[in-house]
Parts: sequence; structure tokens; C-alpha cells
Amino acid sequence: MSAIIKDDDMKRVTWKKVFSTGYSQKQVAKRNALSLTFAAALSSSVAGSAVAQELSIPCDEVEEKALAEAKDDEVKRISAFTPAAPLERVDPKYPSSAARKGREGWVRLSYVIDEEGRVKDPVVEDFFGSPSFKKSALSAVKKWQYSPAIKDGEPTQQCHQAVQMDFSMVGKSGATRKFIKAYKNVDDIFKAGDLEAADEAFQELESWDTLNRYENAWLLNLESQLANEQGDIEREARSLTRLLASNGQKRFNNAVFDEDYIAYVLQRKILLDAQRGYYAEALKSYSALQEMDEQETREAEIAPIVDKINASIASDINLQVPVSMDDDGRWFHTLVRNKFAFNNVQGELDTVEVRCDTHREKFTVAEDHIWHIPQSWGQCQVMVKGDSDTTFNLVEVAEG
Repeated sequence: MSAIIKDDDMKRVTWKKVFSTGYSQKQVAKRNALSLTFAAALSSSVAGSAVAQELSIPCDEVEEKALAEAKDDEVKRISAFTPAAPLERVDPKYPSSAARKGREGWVRLSYVIDEEGRVKDPVVEDFFGSPSFKKSALSAVKKWQYSPAIKDGEPTQQCHQAVQMDFSMVGKSGATRKFIKAYKNVDDIFKAGDLEAADEAFQELESWDTLNRYENAWLLNLESQLANEQGDIEREARSLTRLLASNGQKRFNNAVFDEDYIAYVLQRKILLDAQRGYYAEALKSYSALQEMDEQETREAEIAPIVDKINASIASDINLQVPVSMDDDGRWFHTLVRNKFAFNNVQGELDTVEVRCDTHREKFTVAEDHIWHIPQSWGQCQVMVKGDSDTTFNLVEVAEG
């Protein structure tokens, strides 16, 4: 079946801020400057081994959640799929040039595990730090080996797999005096209200090839404030996502920001992702907020937005996500419905690959076509490839 999706069929939702963050933008800026000045432990040049740490494999969590929420008559069907299990994971090599300069960062990858447990078609979804980290991460993950996923007693592909690899130097933490001085300069320009000059100074600081994880997190926090003042919700959402990836974790005792501030970041990100139509990302952030200790107030404040997201997903109105392709010509999106289409394509789109828990398919893009995804495939992510600066709408089509 095919149909043309028109603009007037789209879901238009006005998202309003329903919570008091406890931090105004000026308070955030002031808090950041003071905290960076007084809490920074000055870095020293440390020789040591570099490690890349796998933080999560969401497919296992999806499976566990599905089993926990399934009705009795559904458990047998869900349990027929056994996720792939890791047998060998090779740590990526720390690029020597980045190590000499103390550059730290991370790479987020997604990939497919084939019927023989091999990693296939890994792609970089995002990264922060040295570009050399991407090559190293891709080289390492291709060497990983799993026992294959099993579906109905037979080996099968596992297609919805993701991992973040961290590149960090042993024994290194805190901000350098040079970074603190440059950061305060950007912050002072920002507070004076000259956003253009502040952004230029920020981009100069961002270009440094010596930044460590601690400095990355503070830099991304500052970028989110700049983007907020500029009214650029795409940039603000991206910087907050990267901040969370750079922050570290409480359980590893390496978090840059305290738990209450991370809760605020998650709260803010839920609102931004709701406005952008990234409903799966918003719900993922809400789940992370629910898992935090002593954040019931923030959880209650953002709950009306989450209710609105769930109502939109369940509605009979099509959902539209406006997209502008980045320079790398790739765009990723996790679906919340089982039918999708494209419209208003301005530029060139080459392919769309659908990667689900248990299946994947690759297609050329046609504006007048609706893709139907079987429920048995599980949660799905689309990866769209095309020319940079191409714009289009992805439409999540309502049932019926």
C-alpha cells in the first residue's frame, strides 16, 4: 500500500515548560563558573594505559523490560528470542597522537550481530573528542565476537545493538589552568550578552586538541546555554546528549556533575526532545530520571509532558519529525510506531536502513511509500543516508 503524506496530516503539538528547573540560565552560568573555578583539580601529564569502556548494550535492557511488562500469554513468544551474548571484546587502541596531548572523549556505535556472532556494518552515530577515536573504535568493534542470538531455536541476526566506547587516560582528571582561563573568558562574554562573540570564543575553545573528559563536559554544558539563548533547540538537545555521554557515572565514581544537576539536564532534554518529535529519546531520558535517587519532584514535574508524549503516540494523527542532514550525510531516529514515510524532501536521499531488535532491511527512499514494520521485529531505528544539507520530514504514520 502506498499513500502521499501531506503536511496538513501532521501532528502539531505545542510543548510548554511545566516544571521549575531550580536553575535559571543565569544561575546555571554563575553556578558553572564558580564550580569550575573552585572544584577543578589541576591536571598533570600522566603516562598510562588508555581504556575504552563499554557502558551499555540496550538490547539486553529492552529484552528484560519486555519480559517484565509482558502478560502471561505473551511471555512464551517473547522468550523465544534469546539475545546474543558477548564472547570476546577487544578494547580499542588509544591513538598515540591523542594520548600524547591528553585528549579524551568517546564514540557511540551501532551495529548488527550476524547469525555466526560476528559484528557487521558498524556505524558511528556520534562522537566527541579526537576524530581518530572513530577509526579506532570501528576497528575494535569489528573484532568482537558473540554467541549468536537465537530465535525459535535457530541462530538469527540481532540488529538493534549499540555501545559507547570511552577514551580516557589513567590518572587524569580536572581542568587545566589554561582551560579555566579560556572558559571564564567565554562565560564572561556570554554573561555580557554578546552571543555572537561568545559563540566564536566557544568554537575556538572547542577546537583545542588537548581537552580531557572533565573539560569536555563543562564545554558541552556551556554550549547548551549558548544554544538556549540562541533559541536553537537542535543544538541544545545535541549538546545535552553529549554532556550526558561525557559526564561519567556515579557508580564508577567518575561523574563530573552532581546527581541533581544531571536530573535537571534529563528534565530539560525530555522537553526539547518532545518539541523535536524525538519521542523515543524523551521516554528513554524519563526512564533514566525515574531510576535516579531522590528525584521524585523533578519526575512529577515532567510527568505531564511524558503523558502528552504517550497520548500523541497513541493518537490517530500522523507524527512529523523535521530533519536537516548534517555534513556526514547520516541521520538516526528511533521509531515509536510501526509505519513510517517521508515527505517534503528537499535535496537527495539515498537509502533508509531499518534496524530492529531481530531484523533489518535497506531500501531506497520514495516519498509516496509507507513502510510497514511487523510487530515481531521489535523496536526499530532508522538510519537515513543522503546529501548534506538535505531537508525532509520523517512521518510516523498512525494506525488505521
